[in-house]
Amino acid sequence: MRITKYVSIPVFALSFLFGLLAVYMFNQGETRKIYVYPTPENLKKIQYKDGTDTCFEFKQMEVACPANDTLMSKLPVQA
Repeated sequence: MRITKYVSIPVFALSFLFGLLAVYMFNQGETRKIYVYPTPENLKKIQYKDGTDTCFEFKQMEVACPANDTLMSKLPVQA
């Protein structure tokens, strides 16, 4: 049983290309931003880009905590 008996190859190819073009044209503005925060597991695997399109990476460094709690600063979670 040949598939070309039931499906016209030129019509199929033209319809497929038209569908790809339609998806490309109608999905241009629907991108999502995915926020990824650095963790010890993904520190060396991901490059980050800031608002000025500058790429950077983080380096992990262990530091000693200050004895005085008032010297520690709290960083708010970024959304």
